[in-house]
Amino acid sequence: MAGARSSAAASPRLFDLRLPPLTLLDGATVDPHHARVQWWGPATDLPVLERLGTQVSPEAAGPVLRSAPLRAGTGPGLDPSVPTVLVVHALTGDARAAGPDGWWGPLIGPGRALDPAQVRVLCANNLGSCYGSSGPLDVGWPESVRRFTPWDQASALWTLLDVLGIERLRFATGASLGGMIALCLAVLRPGGVERLLPIGTSAASSAWVTGWNHVARQVLRLDPGWPSDVGRGLELARQLAMLTYRAEPSLDARHHRSDGRADPPWTLPIQSYLEYQGKKLRRRFDARPYLLQLEAMDTHDLDARAPGSRPLGGFALCVDIDTDQLFTPAQLDLLADWLTAHGVEARRATVRSPHGHDAFLIEWDTLDPLVRLTVGSVR
Repeated sequence: MAGARSSAAASPRLFDLRLPPLTLLDGATVDPHHARVQWWGPATDLPVLERLGTQVSPEAAGPVLRSAPLRAGTGPGLDPSVPTVLVVHALTGDARAAGPDGWWGPLIGPGRALDPAQVRVLCANNLGSCYGSSGPLDVGWPESVRRFTPWDQASALWTLLDVLGIERLRFATGASLGGMIALCLAVLRPGGVERLLPIGTSAASSAWVTGWNHVARQVLRLDPGWPSDVGRGLELARQLAMLTYRAEPSLDARHHRSDGRADPPWTLPIQSYLEYQGKKLRRRFDARPYLLQLEAMDTHDLDARAPGSRPLGGFALCVDIDTDQLFTPAQLDLLADWLTAHGVEARRATVRSPHGHDAFLIEWDTLDPLVRLTVGSVR
């Protein structure tokens, strides 16, 4: 990237914002409507963000239950001349993409692929989740949402960007469900996203993906505490998911019994690993937003709201992971073809990894040049 355009803040910050009411595709309305967003960019943005929202402690973690609406900020938004990057998280992620504990921390920061001295980096908690943006744990969430989609989540992000005064994104990226939402952002506003990096995702969810999600839902609903106090069901749903997020070579390398047998009570390393992952999610998430995120993934289909005759424009690098069990190379080929047919300059790349779908959270040395290539030179 070219030379710095301004002095970046020393660290990322979290903000909560009150947004205008949001009408979902099924006709239900989210009001009050909130978003939690992580920002890292020029220090001159901070007074604007503090006027538009409320700063949150960077240590804020765990599900958020809002019983009262936030104040609504007023006045003009951020400087539109600063290129803005949007990073979209996956199923159970949160807004904290950058920083020491950030889920994409190795790619965001001074001198890294997404440098806050060159671009403004944003990541918002997805609509319908439980980490600060509006979701089913909050007062104001519609009681019966008949159908929930990535289009709704992308609409919520555009509402946030509108409040921030950002009409055009330099770059949007996401993996898995995050990639679906990033793609929907581009389709909702043709020309609104210059460059796309969808990773391990698709143009439409396959029967394979929705089949796994169906089984996870049944496990949740069989929990005796359903729907308000789901414990073991959420743990088991997560265990099932973890087997699809990691590839066999990765699981064998870390969790295979090395001596060919197990001692009583016959607990194998993979079993301990899955139990740990299930309990970890149970401590930090909730079954109701988990179900909504699964439904959003299941309903993903770019053809459901295709842009018609207006080309989307821009550039996209569609990235598969060669050992991904959920989103195969063939799915990324189909996505690149779809984007090309709708006026995008689409290219393909592959991340080679033993880790499967979760490689987008692991393979930093491979991902770094792909991010740099896609975001391009910023002047």
